[in-house]
Amino acid sequence: MSASPARLLVVDDNEMNRDMLSRRLAKRGFEVVTAGGGQRALDLIAAETVDLVLLDIMMPDINGLEVLTRLRTTRTVAELPVIMATAKDQSEDIVHALRLGANDYVTKPLDFPVVMARVETQLQLLRLRRDLEALSKLKDQFLAIASHDLKNPLQSVIGFAMLLSQLVPPGAVMTPEASQFTARIERAAKIMQRIITDFLDFQALEEGQLKVEPRPADLCALVRDAADSHSDRAREKQIEMTLEIAADLPPVHADEARVSQVLQNFIGNAVKFCPPGARVCVRVSPGAGCLRVDVVDSGPGLRPEDFARVFQKYARLSSKPTGGEKSSGLGLSICKQLVELHGGQVGVHNNDPPPGATFWFTLPRAA
Repeated sequence: MSASPARLLVVDDNEMNRDMLSRRLAKRGFEVVTAGGGQRALDLIAAETVDLVLLDIMMPDINGLEVLTRLRTTRTVAELPVIMATAKDQSEDIVHALRLGANDYVTKPLDFPVVMARVETQLQLLRLRRDLEALSKLKDQFLAIASHDLKNPLQSVIGFAMLLSQLVPPGAVMTPEASQFTARIERAAKIMQRIITDFLDFQALEEGQLKVEPRPADLCALVRDAADSHSDRAREKQIEMTLEIAADLPPVHADEARVSQVLQNFIGNAVKFCPPGARVCVRVSPGAGCLRVDVVDSGPGLRPEDFARVFQKYARLSSKPTGGEKSSGLGLSICKQLVELHGGQVGVHNNDPPPGATFWFTLPRAA
């Protein structure tokens, strides 16, 4: 919220009550507008900026509960606080209003210090929410700009690392140490490249700029390619990786590049979080109008508190990578959005019996 006074809307069909409350609020420095009925209140909210609504329940044209119901179809609890005013003996109305999305309530006859305390509390929460939203947008903009600026130099690092490993004079052999160093440079740069790609993709998704271009695609081939790209890392960690692909599966309707991105993330995470000696199995099976991919691991699984945030942006789960791997915290959130853009579903559950977890997604079959 800006430094200008908060704008309050007082809605009450009783003119004396409405005017008295409005004057007292105005004396406290608020800008106050009033409405004598429910429809007038809805019209004002649609046409003007309002920071908070004080809404009487009992009104003749459209009662306060109906106004609240209509209001919550366009304005959330976080976007526009609503404090209901009701008689002390109307407890059912209070409960109903809170369930419909009222932020708080006051009882009549109004105790003005109580009204002020509740108004100031809701406005403070509104300020904090808006400040957090502004900071979140600023952070995302910074990450997007930084990612764009880093992308090209990082590609050069990867290219030179690959070139360095090949620049060995005829008859000469690169020492094991030098070969190891160039491999480490290339791997670290590719990790950074994946993190940057995550930031850029997430920004595009947030802005509605990332589009998928689905066409008939061989999901089984995409699964094999993704698993093969993680086979070396799995061997390094002594993780057994297997594929179980049903026979004669039809193509899916999907953007191959984006589905590969989801597969890379799911399989890569399984390898990343599994301890040495664990197992990872990637299954592809038919479903009702879709194909389903399950990435099953024998790692630590998820704790109960992990499930609520596993697909949220910047999520940090209880399990930690077992080989020092890094991530942006955006991969699973991006995967969920990419799958849903295809009209598919995504989910996770712990294995029964344990150990481990299964991350899965579905994609529609091609017509």
